Amino acid sequence: MHEKTLCIWGAGRIGRGFIGDLYNEAGYHLVLIEKAQALVDQLKNQGKFSVYRASGESKQRVEISNFTALHTSQEEKIQAAFNECEVLAVSVFPRDFEAVAGRIQAHLLERRNIVGDKTFNILLCTNLIHAGPKFKEYLLAGITENEIQYFEDKVGIIETLVIRICPEPPAEIKEQYPLVVWTNGYAELPIEKNSVKGEMDFLPSMRLVQDMRAEEIRKIYTYNMCHAVLSYHGQFMGYDLLVECLKDESIRAEALGALKEVSRALQNEYGFTVSEMDGWIDGVLTQTNNPTIGDTVFRSAADPIRKLKQDDRLIGPLMLCKKNGVETPHLLRAIAAAFHFDVESDAASLQLQEYIRKHGIRESIFFYSGLSREEKNLVDRIEEAYDSLPLEYAWKKKAEKAYELGFHYEKVYHGCGQCSVAAVTEALDIFDPEVFKAATGLCGGIGLKNDSTCSALIGGAMAIGLCFGRRRDHFDGDREEKYLNFELVQALRERFIEEYGSITCRDIHTKKYGIAYDLSDKNEQTLFEENGGHGDSGCTQVVAKAAKWTVEILADQILKNPEKK
Repeated sequence: MHEKTLCIWGAGRIGRGFIGDLYNEAGYHLVLIEKAQALVDQLKNQGKFSVYRASGESKQRVEISNFTALHTSQEEKIQAAFNECEVLAVSVFPRDFEAVAGRIQAHLLERRNIVGDKTFNILLCTNLIHAGPKFKEYLLAGITENEIQYFEDKVGIIETLVIRICPEPPAEIKEQYPLVVWTNGYAELPIEKNSVKGEMDFLPSMRLVQDMRAEEIRKIYTYNMCHAVLSYHGQFMGYDLLVECLKDESIRAEALGALKEVSRALQNEYGFTVSEMDGWIDGVLTQTNNPTIGDTVFRSAADPIRKLKQDDRLIGPLMLCKKNGVETPHLLRAIAAAFHFDVESDAASLQLQEYIRKHGIRESIFFYSGLSREEKNLVDRIEEAYDSLPLEYAWKKKAEKAYELGFHYEKVYHGCGQCSVAAVTEALDIFDPEVFKAATGLCGGIGLKNDSTCSALIGGAMAIGLCFGRRRDHFDGDREEKYLNFELVQALRERFIEEYGSITCRDIHTKKYGIAYDLSDKNEQTLFEENGGHGDSGCTQVVAKAAKWTVEILADQILKNPEKK
């Protein structure tokens, strides 16, 4: 046996791709103990495996060959490894704790007979809050008082915090390296300092913490919560990856809002400072926004029943915020979104949806969240969000469609006012050929002269009038509709001013191109095109944004007043 050895019970992604990676880098020989015979055979036959640390555009591949792979049935060899090493990492699912703890108990008692009362430390590397007491309960089951005392005095049960993500690797990488573990490269391993027994080799990557409970809660209630918020909102838009969800401004705002909510509660509950939590949240978003890792919406959203339990990543932060008097609009909306998760390949989501069909959403919220009848106000708000979210995202898709149509039409056909009218009315399925025709002169600040209001804005105002406007047969009335129209058009005007500092074609040209073009002049029209007039960031983008803003303003009005649909 090698001088420095680490036993790892569970040779899965975290066992090999995180703990194994850290200890291999520190010069340890790894003894991988695994119940899956096929994996053990693969490890023996290959004699090596790869760990990718993928961060941003950087991909570092580490090849690990300094290991021994043992099946859990090879008791003598496992015992020999226990006799020689002083540290064991347990990286198994919590459902396997009882069986694994029983095996470890027997090996440690035999080790005691051979090497005496030397200290031994067990690192618990699992995604379970406060895993130590549960594992210890199983470890001490059915033994004598003397043996219990040995475990109390000499065996450290050390909770750790696993933040490294190990998702499914890209197919081409897996084909090249069948035993690869694809990770985000997160290097830090927080460990519970006070649980260590005797002398233990602390790796540079280890961060010793005094209050592991606070650290565990912070991790689950920020990292895991953020991923859940992104994925459950992202499902409505059909996103596949978390990075796509983060690129969506409104979904990113939902995640950041929820993080800020729970941040205030964590500060109050555990004494984290504002600066600590601000830095931590920046880290959460940075680690999540990793396109190289390819972390999926499905991975973070799967098994919604477990993720909606009271001590898990959504209801847990909600209750902590409630305890500390923090309002939680974003968390409540995320919980509502989770109840909409419905994927055929995920058994838990099918079970959840069947329960909702039979019992209704309100009873389902009580049943799965564990919220009490005294907390009906929270349930009311979750139910309200559950009802509104599908319509909100339907309108969001209309706004995205308006953007795409506006961009395409202006790039291909030109005529900013007409393109704006067409994009909005087609996205809303209210296209009127006569209104479209009437908008012909809305181009280049009206009639190609750049000294008037941006025609994309006017096109948006015309589209608003089709939805909310004074009717000919009510020429002398419709005051409420007329003034609502003014309010909505003013809102569109404010969007232009916020974005461009002005609503005139000339000023927007100057902001975009550094110069204003009179498009009625053929020479200036040529210069306009050469300067990217209809390029990806030119007037194409102005029209696209105008169309999107118009739909968003209409959506906001209709969502607040559904009777006006």
